[in-house]
Amino acid sequence: MLPWWFWVLLWTVLILATLLCAVLAGIRLFRQGMGVMQSLGAASEQLSEEFAKPGKVVEYTPVGRRYPHGTDATHADPKKIKKLREKGKSERIEARRVRRVTRRTERGQAQNMHDLGLF
Repeated sequence: MLPWWFWVLLWTVLILATLLCAVLAGIRLFRQGMGVMQSLGAASEQLSEEFAKPGKVVEYTPVGRRYPHGTDATHADPKKIKKLREKGKSERIEARRVRRVTRRTERGQAQNMHDLGLF
């Protein structure tokens, strides 16, 4: 059997080795965290420079009112609402057809005969 002082020495060395590993891991983790913070600072500076530049204003075409809308559909004459709905539907179909023909013309693609109104 080993003497008592050997066990004290063994456990002291094991505890000190564990503490040393923990301290080294903490230092490594701290350095990596500081590196991440520096890169975040650089990224935020770059983003702030990009956001400081004046941008171009994009103007969108106004969206037409859909038929019928809100309480108009609930309290109006059903025949009138049906006409409005059909009118809106036909307007949207025509607008899609025009956009499709324009897009295909710009891309140099073949046109659909139905879209051109030939049949």
